[in-house]
Amino acid sequence: MLDIALTTLPFFALVLCGWIAARTRRLSADSVAPLNGFVLWFALPAMLFRFVAQTPVDTIVDLRVALGYTACGLLAYALAAIVLRTCARSDWIDTGYGALAAAWPNWGYMGFGLMPALFGERAIATMIAAGIMDLLVLMPLALLVASRQHATGGLGALAVGLKAVAHNPLFIAIASGLAMSLLQVRIPGPIDEFLRLLASSAGPVALFAIGVFVYRPGPVRPDVASWWLIAVKLLLHPLLMWLVGAWVLDLDRETLAVVTVVAALPAAGTAFLFVERNSGNVDRVASAILLSTALSFLTITVLTVWLRATGG
Repeated sequence: MLDIALTTLPFFALVLCGWIAARTRRLSADSVAPLNGFVLWFALPAMLFRFVAQTPVDTIVDLRVALGYTACGLLAYALAAIVLRTCARSDWIDTGYGALAAAWPNWGYMGFGLMPALFGERAIATMIAAGIMDLLVLMPLALLVASRQHATGGLGALAVGLKAVAHNPLFIAIASGLAMSLLQVRIPGPIDEFLRLLASSAGPVALFAIGVFVYRPGPVRPDVASWWLIAVKLLLHPLLMWLVGAWVLDLDRETLAVVTVVAALPAAGTAFLFVERNSGNVDRVASAILLSTALSFLTITVLTVWLRATGG
């Protein structure tokens, strides 16, 4: 267990550095936007495009992983949404985007650094096959659910979601890389080196940006619903993924381990951006993201140890 903990520790230490920088005001709250802008629009797309363009298409496009991960994400979303709506008496905005926090793991910012360290470079292909489905399925679903708050048309919300996907830089990078791979077009040397330099900064800056992003002045104020979202994200989502991957899809041990740990990653910040923009329960989602990020050091370490001990 110690070797796994020592592998994951540097990645969470970078998150902690970002949190300390925000907490001590070495970086102001205004610094979140430029940090996220660099990671989302430059570093991560460069890394994704370069990796996908140099990888065979059939390695990236894994339908079993994509469909199994989507099914588990939808189940996790439904479990979170039902409790938010019936027990917490949440409105449709808080239900739609709160459940998104429980079902969308932070594969974009945390996964691309952590997963290769735990499972090797091949893990990136599996993570892309799974994670792209969050953009294609979960985000439009959350918009559809939240749109019921104002009785707006479902088709309009769906159109907004699909438009957001089409303009997402990570989706564009993956789609462009797949086209390059399919056409067997090699990236010219100078451009490849430029992309490599950008890509090398993606992991560290993304992890640091998580820490800056999750910091909130004042005490953390989780309610009971926040803890439910955290439990779904860190415990139920990976459990569902392991059960489906092992007993329904019969995935090989390495792929099963990777996609299970992807599902166990903490809540992504996407849900917070949506709930803040729509004047929802910001404290609940912010608490879920912060605490799931902090607790995931322990849960991911234990889960990875268990997966290796049992052979996936």
